[in-house]
Order: sequence, then C-alpha cells, then structure tokens
Amino acid sequence: MRWLNVILCIMSVVGLTACASHISEPTSHQAALGQGIVEGTKGYQQLQEDSMMRNGAVTKVRGQVQAIEGAAYVVHTNGQNEVRLPFDENTGIDRPAHKGDWIDAYVNESGRAIVIRNVDDQVELE
Repeated sequence: MRWLNVILCIMSVVGLTACASHISEPTSHQAALGQGIVEGTKGYQQLQEDSMMRNGAVTKVRGQVQAIEGAAYVVHTNGQNEVRLPFDENTGIDRPAHKGDWIDAYVNESGRAIVIRNVDDQVELE
C-alpha cells in the first residue's frame, strides 16, 4: 500500500512538471496586446488634445467663469475682457465649470472651445 502511494505521488509530480513545461511563452503579438493606450480612454484623448494644440491652430484663453449661457461659458480674462466660449459634445472638458471657477480654454480659429480645463488650484489671485 505504501508503494502505491509513493508511485501515485511520483506520477503526480511528473504530470505537474510536464504541464508546467508546456506553458508557452506569449508571442510578440500577444505581449503587445496589453501595452499602449487604448482608444477612448482619457490617456488616448489627452494624446489627441496635445497633438491638436501643437499644430498651432488654437488660442489659449484663461479666465474666470462669470456666467453659463446654454452651451457656452462667459469668461472674464485677466485683462478684464469678456469672452464667450461655446462648446459642444466634441469639446474635451475635464469637469464642468461653475460660476467663479477659473478655466483654461483652447479655442480653434472659428471660436469654438476644443479643450476646457479647470485650473482653480493653479490661479494666484492678485
């Protein structure tokens, strides 16, 4: 009976060793599947926004939100100019702004906001 237990134990160890040696290493294609930035994630959107801003076709506006008129923020800049910043579903907004919030807006040549970022923690009041 003891010999039977020893033989079964040895066979189990040999079987597990054989299974472990047949685990294949992932191919380079399989290894690459989990790497990179997935389209639709915040990281991917950030890359798209950064490439748009590097093209030079945008203007940066920093100011304090004075009013929200439908799909537009009315912003007073540091130079006390009033700017209306329309936005739509294609505008990248990190979080909705409220009256009194400071924002950075990147505006295209037609005046529509491409990206709006809340910068309350970066503004030093005079």
